[in-house]
Amino acid sequence: MLEFVRQNSELVQIGASLTTTFVWLVYLHVLLRGFREQRRSSMLINRGGGDDLDARCLISNMGAQPAYLLDVLACIETEEGPSVSSVVDRRELRREELERPTEMTGQGPLPSGGYVDIGSFRDIVDRSACGNIDPETSPATLKLISVAATNQASHIVAAVREFDLAGEGDRVAVYPRTLEARQVRSRLARRRVRRALEQMQSRSAEQDSVAAYLQGI
Repeated sequence: MLEFVRQNSELVQIGASLTTTFVWLVYLHVLLRGFREQRRSSMLINRGGGDDLDARCLISNMGAQPAYLLDVLACIETEEGPSVSSVVDRRELRREELERPTEMTGQGPLPSGGYVDIGSFRDIVDRSACGNIDPETSPATLKLISVAATNQASHIVAAVREFDLAGEGDRVAVYPRTLEARQVRSRLARRRVRRALEQMQSRSAEQDSVAAYLQGI
């Protein structure tokens, strides 16, 4: 064995160098991947304080970086078709009843690990364009899309979670379809969310065109 090493010392050195280089590349890849995961945005959309329309809707920032909540969109699917509305503002509150004007909206900065209560699910349904729906007689699907901006992202970030609204006796139950919110990662999907927000801010916006941008997200 030693004789073989002496006779092929150059090949052994080359092999050792290649092996060392490979190990360092793998190590660097692991470090970069961990760094990217730590800085990746992550938003949660939770139901708290019950399982009916009086339960609270909480938007949480679980990313390592602070984020600014821009909007929360409510897409309600009924037998009459889809409806999309912005529900981040607390329209049911009166300015004179509040200590600070900023309490009129859920928009604002969210530190890492922070959250904002945007109201009950009953408030969200009332704020939406389909506030007159009756889940007791006609079950509906509520899709919530939280949209935020971070100082590390050149594009907006978003998360989606769907809830089923169905009558159970004398109350309306709210059931999430998934365990947690789905993060909108792809560039195309984020561009569609941005386009939907731009359309909603336009006077000429139509429900069908806005819903089309959010279809499949």
